[in-house]
Amino acid sequence: MNKEVYKITGNDASNYEEHLGPLIFEPSAKALLPHIVTLPAQSILEIASGTGRLTKHLRESFPASTSITATDINPDMLELAQQQLGHSAITFQLADAQALPFADHSFDMIVNQFGLMFLPDKQGCVNEAYRVLKPGGHFVFTTWDHTASMGLFKLLIDEIIIPLFEGEDTSRFHTPFALHDPNLLNAYLKQAGFAHHKAVYLKFKGHANSPKHIVTSYFHQHPLGRQVKEKAPADYDRVANELEQQLIQRFGPGAFEFELSALAGIGQK
Repeated sequence: MNKEVYKITGNDASNYEEHLGPLIFEPSAKALLPHIVTLPAQSILEIASGTGRLTKHLRESFPASTSITATDINPDMLELAQQQLGHSAITFQLADAQALPFADHSFDMIVNQFGLMFLPDKQGCVNEAYRVLKPGGHFVFTTWDHTASMGLFKLLIDEIIIPLFEGEDTSRFHTPFALHDPNLLNAYLKQAGFAHHKAVYLKFKGHANSPKHIVTSYFHQHPLGRQVKEKAPADYDRVANELEQQLIQRFGPGAFEFELSALAGIGQK
């Protein structure tokens, strides 16, 4: 069984942008912006920038004189972002957030949306952010809250997916939600050397066109669905139907909003 549940491969980048982008990453980017736009910056580095949802808002929110460099380790994600935003005075570059290819004191601000949870060396990433920041610069990043704080993910992960894998180590399914402790985020920032640091909660809402929209986005076109098909092919359609029916019971058959919760770690060098 593949332990890298959330690894992006093949068509995942386009599915990620088409389905998850508007569902969760667009509203989360908008929720984070107020914590970014008030900070002075002539040079911004985005790490693990994905398909560029936050990148687009950064470019629109800062003056043309502010340079923006968007990086990701996944070439498919970066290529898609460049296709969509390549005309927007943004530099795109392949880079590992745990070993940034930039000199010390290069940027006024470093930002990241939901990347730290997936990195093997999380402290190393925060250390690298500190290294390439200029004195007085800011590192701003987000992580998801616990599934118990978000009804959609509690249903999807805790109630639908995990019971199918009884007897296995199911911690892999909680990888995106593993950094939900504000004390841990502060500890990463403190150990890296940030003089001032804090972790704040972001509360916002996602919007789905229908329960089927969620099933398509988080099951049929998502690595979670592949895990189920690999584990129990005969159960695949049943699980998809169960998820849709549970969503209808909780949110109704039409368009609906759902609560989302994240943390923003903010450090100043």
